[in-house]
Amino acid sequence: MRHLEWEDSGVKVDGRFLHHLRFADDIVLITTNIERAERMLAEFDSACGKIGLRLNLTKTMFMKNGLVPDAPFTLNGTNISECPSYVYLGREVNMMNDLAPELCRRKRTAWGAFKNIEGVVKKTKNIRLRAHLFDTAVLPALTYASETWTLRKQDEHAVSVTQRALGRTMLGISLYTQVQKGIRSFELRHRTKIRDAVDYAKKSKIMWAGHVMRYSGDRWTRAVTDWIPRDIKRTPGRPPTRWSFFTKALNERNVEPRVPERERLFGPLWLVTGTNGDVTGARSRKSMNNGTTGDTGEVQAALADGCFSYSS
Repeated sequence: MRHLEWEDSGVKVDGRFLHHLRFADDIVLITTNIERAERMLAEFDSACGKIGLRLNLTKTMFMKNGLVPDAPFTLNGTNISECPSYVYLGREVNMMNDLAPELCRRKRTAWGAFKNIEGVVKKTKNIRLRAHLFDTAVLPALTYASETWTLRKQDEHAVSVTQRALGRTMLGISLYTQVQKGIRSFELRHRTKIRDAVDYAKKSKIMWAGHVMRYSGDRWTRAVTDWIPRDIKRTPGRPPTRWSFFTKALNERNVEPRVPERERLFGPLWLVTGTNGDVTGARSRKSMNNGTTGDTGEVQAALADGCFSYSS
């Protein structure tokens, strides 16, 4: 893909064109119109054929937003299906940036994970073991990819409702019994000793923000996070909730995260450097302790102002 001439294709982000994302055999092509998307997909299919690979057209689909007119999307005479949403790297994405469908998927996945440990959870009387099983098996399924979530109050409520239902099942208490006996939700969490899912998701975002701050400016993860489109006029009305708003809320409330014992001994995991309060970079303290930078990987995300096609 590095040899394909796509320098003028894709979405312009601070002077550079973001035209594709790739992870293993999952490829996303990004462009501003269907004609250019067809050309890029044809060139990609030709490049794959030269090395003995073939596109799976049954899994190849395209998505577009309201700025792109309706038009057929074909490859070598074969129509490519349009889809309103797609599951990419385990997370459902859509052009409306609506998190509700993904939260419904997280709810189903969390209940499925709970069914795998339900027998052990209901038989054991060890509260800490039961909480450990939940926190290691169910909680990650419920909050998968929460680092990229833009949480609103209603989204936080949906996650909390799911966790409370799982907690009642762990204790063998129905919703009717809880209401009849006047048991508060915080009392149920105190009995189960499980971690709060919303707090877990927010802390995951803070950890991911630390990774992004350590990235250099040429990494797409950092570029699309800092990117402010300058050639597009904002629509009237209240601005939508953005991913970075949670950091501003923490600053306004002067929330200071609790320092774990490890940081008391070795210092913070990452430090921000700057002049007159302006952030200019960040460096990891892990390099001082174990010789590593502490980076665990990269999740690639992009804002597309046109359409993109997906191939697997």
